Amino acid sequence: MEDKKPLIKPFRANAHLLKLLGDELIGDDRLAVFELVKNAYDANATSVDVIINLQKEDSNIIIWDHNGFGMTEYEILNKWMEIGTNSKRSNNKTRTPILNRLPLGEKGVGRLAVHKLGSQLSINTRAENSAEYNITIDWPSLIDEAKYIEDTKVTITQLEEPKFFKSETGTRIEINDLNNIHWARGDLRRLKRLLTSLISPFKSVSDFDVNLSVPGRETDISDLLEAKDILSKAMWTYDFIIDENGKFSSNYHFNPPVTFKEISASENSIDDSRLELLKPSKEEELAREQEIRDSLLLNPEDIKGIGPISGTFYVYIKDSAVLNAVGSLQLIKEYLKEQSGIRVYRDGIRVFNYGEATDDWLGLNAGRINMPGQKIDTGMVIGGVDLDLESSYGLKEKTNREGFDNNDTYKRFRWIIASVVEDFHLKHRGDRETLSGYLKGDIKDTSPATSRFSESIEDIKKTIKKHGLEDEMTNKVNQIESDYHQMREVTLSSGIAGINLAVIFHEVERGVDDLNASIRQSDDYETLLKRAEHLSELLEGFAPLLRRNEQKTFSIKALTQKITKLNEHRFRHHNITISCPINTDESEAFEVTAPFGLLQATLTNLIDNSIHWTNLKAEKEGHGYQPSIRIDSLPTWFKEGPALVVMDNGPGFNLSAEEAIQPFKTSRPGGMGVGLYYSDKVMETIGGSLLICNPEDLDLPDAYQGAAVVMIFNSENK
Repeated sequence: MEDKKPLIKPFRANAHLLKLLGDELIGDDRLAVFELVKNAYDANATSVDVIINLQKEDSNIIIWDHNGFGMTEYEILNKWMEIGTNSKRSNNKTRTPILNRLPLGEKGVGRLAVHKLGSQLSINTRAENSAEYNITIDWPSLIDEAKYIEDTKVTITQLEEPKFFKSETGTRIEINDLNNIHWARGDLRRLKRLLTSLISPFKSVSDFDVNLSVPGRETDISDLLEAKDILSKAMWTYDFIIDENGKFSSNYHFNPPVTFKEISASENSIDDSRLELLKPSKEEELAREQEIRDSLLLNPEDIKGIGPISGTFYVYIKDSAVLNAVGSLQLIKEYLKEQSGIRVYRDGIRVFNYGEATDDWLGLNAGRINMPGQKIDTGMVIGGVDLDLESSYGLKEKTNREGFDNNDTYKRFRWIIASVVEDFHLKHRGDRETLSGYLKGDIKDTSPATSRFSESIEDIKKTIKKHGLEDEMTNKVNQIESDYHQMREVTLSSGIAGINLAVIFHEVERGVDDLNASIRQSDDYETLLKRAEHLSELLEGFAPLLRRNEQKTFSIKALTQKITKLNEHRFRHHNITISCPINTDESEAFEVTAPFGLLQATLTNLIDNSIHWTNLKAEKEGHGYQPSIRIDSLPTWFKEGPALVVMDNGPGFNLSAEEAIQPFKTSRPGGMGVGLYYSDKVMETIGGSLLICNPEDLDLPDAYQGAAVVMIFNSENK
């Protein structure tokens, strides 16, 4: 028996889809207005008037663009009335004449934003050498009187005489019977800020102005500040460029108040360099092309589909003493509260919603939880990242207009910008510490640290109980308290020579205060957990150093043999030449009495540093450079006793020897800056020392003129 002849039928869209698209694709009223203003930009308008009339008698919203293209009858019928038309989405986008703009819209649904705002629509439009047309839509009737979209009817009238466009072209949209006339003061102010943020304050776009008026509610928006009012008062300014070849240039400026006479301004500029990237997450690594996934530096392939990137950050310290010194305490605090964050602009026009208060797209706030004195959060920066619309074709805006699709191109883009922010972090670290020291002055907290910590922990326990978080947080807080007291007890009772953990105690105590504040502010559980876990990790990290490790006597050769064996695969992977004459008896071994595990951890840390920095230099210099590391003994060089030296042919130290062994000092993107501090303290615990040397001072082979770090053992430990 034969099958029946197949039916071939088209899909049909119910007329109610129009309402669904208008309601669901546009997040809220502000974003609907924002979308219509962006359409005016795409229409090549030089300015647009936005009128929000909320008077009960005659409420309406008017979006009126001036000198825009307008529409002919053909364009109304064949473009505007085709939902999802690809007139802007084509791969062959063309720039507009005179103003040279590429269209921002891609989906062809922005026009449905009008349905979000009200039920009655009247559009007047006039193109060059064309009559003025009026389009009227009664949305409820349009949808109710037709079953399918193709059956809906729209009234289009050619006017005998122009009504609104007598001497210019453009489009005027009037929306009546508003869905919402109860805009609060805050809603209007947020709309004003949103429209103001449409155009980058860091890059002049003088050919497009947006003017907002709210008849009868003028005072609600009249006192809003603009970026230009406070940009000059930033403590730090930082701008960068990544060109089409991936080359990186930046300018850093530290601008302390003139009344802070003991602090000097500083600057740092680099040109045509290569950006060192943060260690990628797994998804960021997979978003790169396979052949460059091990690269530590930005490659031209990384910006494929992104194009050249530039940006500017204005960074502030919200300390009252600083803001009073620049004379604008309330001004800056109020503006930062509403307008801080790092935004994204394409061709000078904002991509919503990056930089909004609820959108920490770069993870700045989470990063600052871990290192509050050295990182910035979203509330400290007014920033903008600029993209070229034509070159950033791989970054696709979501249909709901809230950011880019989370594709591989976006993952790379976000990672690159996070790495740029880290470059700023590293450059501003020294000036930040100088400023913090100046603000602290000679004032010291004389209360005992343990007492202060105990009071804070008890306060946290009470706050947890008050907020009903006992089940989620009690065990974690109890563990932090136990680890902290154990660490202090071991430190004070072990007789460890010269160990000074005041900085770590300070960081732990400050972290406890931050956790308490976070609970009080009812922060989300994920934030609370991150704060608590960071404290635990900080304490756990010092456990090996403070543990009563078993002392034993062994040959230093046993240590170097184990270390080179454990790292064989790493040396091969990074094409590093490793030399250790001790292992082949070409250099003299010596005996030490110490905890083997601690010395293994210390030597591993020194090897880790050498691998990273020689690998980085190899990328920068290319095939003419061979990364090399040497581990050798210096049995008689130092009067204190024999020594073990780790040397390499990398770039050497960017920090001074004194800075390098201080906690939280690093020039490595994403680094914690505690490795050499650990190593220094380990050597102190066994009566030795750690020394960062100039290779020339040690008469080392010419092939190893990078970094040289020496572990000196006291003769009594031989």
